[in-house]
Amino acid sequence: MVNKNTGSRHEKGWYRIFILVVVWLLIISLSRDVWQIRIGFGRIEEANRRLEAEKTKNEALKEKLGMVMTDDYKEKIIREKLNMQKEGEVLVVMPDKAFAQEEVRLVKFVPNWRKWWNLLSM
Repeated sequence: MVNKNTGSRHEKGWYRIFILVVVWLLIISLSRDVWQIRIGFGRIEEANRRLEAEKTKNEALKEKLGMVMTDDYKEKIIREKLNMQKEGEVLVVMPDKAFAQEEVRLVKFVPNWRKWWNLLSM
């Protein structure tokens, strides 16, 4: 007679192994998905930080644009860069600070043999 009990045990063993392999693959897949989601949240946070930085930069540029578009600023640039003036005004050009502070040093010519004599006679 054929023992049906051993065949069912053998089939149950393969069935259990198959279930364990499938569960193990599901756990690995789920852990990878969780890791990818975590990385995605990190990217979103970084993008939000960059967005806030760009918004503050944009606000500063809008403020600067508002200042540049005023007539006072345009007049200041015309006066400084183009050296222009209004009718009736007199333009006085002052020398640069570098030229004003520069000292003219007179170099006294001393022959080379005199320099050696002074050095060795000390």
